[in-house]
Amino acid sequence: MPRPTVVVTRPAGQSRQLTEALHAAGLDVLGFPLLAIGPAADDTPLRTALAHLADYALVVFVSPNAVSFALDALAQVQNTAGPAQWPSDVPVAVVGPSSVAALAERGIAAPTHRVIAPAGAQGEADAADAPRFDSEALWAELDTTPGAFAGRSVLIIRGNGGRDWLGDRLREAGATVDAVEAYSRTLPEPTGMQWQAVRDSLKPDAPPYAWLLTSSEAVRNLDALARLHLSPQQHERLKQVQCIAPHARIAAQAQALGFSHVMPAAPGDAGLLAACTQWGNAHAGPAAPEPVVPAPVPVVPPVPVAPAPAPAPAATESTGSTGPTTTKVERVTPETTSPSSSQAAPSGGGTSFTTHAPAGHASARRGMAAWWVVAVVLVLAIAGGFFWLQMRVEHLTQELARRQQSNDALVQETRVLSKNAQDTVKELQAKVGALDGQVVEARDKQAALEQVYQDLMRNRDDWEIAEIQQLLTNAGQQLQLTGNIQVALSALQSADARLARADKPQYNQLRRAIARDIARMKAVPDTDLTGAAIKLDESINQIDALPLLSGERMLDRVPGETDKPARTDARGAASAPAATGNFLSRTWDYVLSELGQVIRVRKVDDTNALLLSGDQGWFLRENVKLRLLNARLALLSRNEPVFRNDLAAAQAMIGRYFDTRSRRVQGVLTLLKQSQASAVSVSLPTMAESLGALRALKKE
Repeated sequence: MPRPTVVVTRPAGQSRQLTEALHAAGLDVLGFPLLAIGPAADDTPLRTALAHLADYALVVFVSPNAVSFALDALAQVQNTAGPAQWPSDVPVAVVGPSSVAALAERGIAAPTHRVIAPAGAQGEADAADAPRFDSEALWAELDTTPGAFAGRSVLIIRGNGGRDWLGDRLREAGATVDAVEAYSRTLPEPTGMQWQAVRDSLKPDAPPYAWLLTSSEAVRNLDALARLHLSPQQHERLKQVQCIAPHARIAAQAQALGFSHVMPAAPGDAGLLAACTQWGNAHAGPAAPEPVVPAPVPVVPPVPVAPAPAPAPAATESTGSTGPTTTKVERVTPETTSPSSSQAAPSGGGTSFTTHAPAGHASARRGMAAWWVVAVVLVLAIAGGFFWLQMRVEHLTQELARRQQSNDALVQETRVLSKNAQDTVKELQAKVGALDGQVVEARDKQAALEQVYQDLMRNRDDWEIAEIQQLLTNAGQQLQLTGNIQVALSALQSADARLARADKPQYNQLRRAIARDIARMKAVPDTDLTGAAIKLDESINQIDALPLLSGERMLDRVPGETDKPARTDARGAASAPAATGNFLSRTWDYVLSELGQVIRVRKVDDTNALLLSGDQGWFLRENVKLRLLNARLALLSRNEPVFRNDLAAAQAMIGRYFDTRSRRVQGVLTLLKQSQASAVSVSLPTMAESLGALRALKKE
């Protein structure tokens, strides 16, 4: 059956002794750090506080990490090559045995320094009576009498985050508390191999696992990481795994996050080891039966029996047989009874009894001698067996001692190899993490290279089709936005020229469609929209100089109205007036001419045109210009109804309120008529056929 596994969540590099103890207890260990310890982002407050240690009545270290980072910073502040020198008159307070050990390694221990710690943290005899190591237990060891900390300064060296219960109690006691950060706690990112091991532990047939949670922050980090890297089913199974917590706050945090099996443990490595061993023994399963070695049975060597003395002849003759007596003596063993009980009673009368009396005394003496021989043999056999057993036991003791020494050497070598293997695994995990990052980066680069390769793998046909599509798209945009047929026609002709240079059969259908679109564009009548817009601009610029019917200025004369044609002779030369002209007629013409400069007779169809004031005339000119501007915009946007309506309105206003006999007015009206004639309504063709043929070619 696989051995139970304990998942150690302490920061990397801070669980070596606990890991070795768990291995020695027969438990497998999986390293899964849930906290990463590093230097503080800004150690300036720490250095400043350490430079003024003499100003503090007490310095509190909240953890071994705080001891390590703070004393390293103190060595730099003191600018010493060796370990930092702690002032002997500044007491130090810690909350656990690990911090006491960390201070002792740096030379800060009794009797040269005063170290305050909870009961049991320094190895006191009553350690079992107070196995609690936290801020509350440390507060119980401090001098809490009223006024003990009043007006005094206390320095608390800690990491980022954490609770400030002890600082609050000290402030309530009147102390000035300076809390500085010596290190930072961050959330590490476990490697892919570690997550795979966690997923394997959540399988139904996996060996039992127990998570060793040593801080509330580690519990929160475990829940947050599990939500990101595990499926909902695996997350729920994780909450059913056994957890071991060395403090009630940690257990409460785990239960609040949904972990249902939380086992309390005593604080410190010894308490964690005992809890893990208890859990491991409960889940280790039946132990394999040990082979029974039979106890050595002492072998008793055969004991030689001395022959009995031969009986007297008279006795032999009286009994009539010597065999039974000799046989009984030779077969004497420790289990046999007395030889006298096996001897046959003598038979015969009284004569025979009297005759054999001396022979009975001799037989009794021989029986006593045989018993003495048996006793000596037994004593010698027991002594020999005891000596043999003693030698055997000594030999076995020496063999056990030799094997024990060999096993100790093997265990020591195994520990060294295990430590080296753990260091190697850590290095490999770091390398695997770096390789994971490089793999991700390589995948991104590979995707970019594949995209570039796909772009480069485009053949010449794809590029030609893309260029043709761009030309046709530009031509269609020109038609829709500006109605510029010449630009669209030029784009179509360029696309046809490119296809002609390619001279490929698959382009024939597209070329035929382009040719039809080119023919339709060439059939569109040419309209000079730009020229019409220019004429409208010239008309707008002349509106301010046009004479109104209600104006006081002289009307511009039309050439030839008042001047009479000069007389010419047959050769075309001008000739002087006839000398024979009547003087009276010339006088009459002169009078009429002078009267014409004073009195004018005009025919006005709309009498309102003569009633315009100066301001009304200005508004009239502005309205005419606005009409012409709207007509120009409608012309450029190809809105023919609006163009014609605005242009007709402007012409009507000019003909109604302006002097139409003026050469300028007549010139403006002529420009407006020319603009109206140039703006011929034209139905612009589309390029739907060419674009459809291009889409069909791309699908092929």
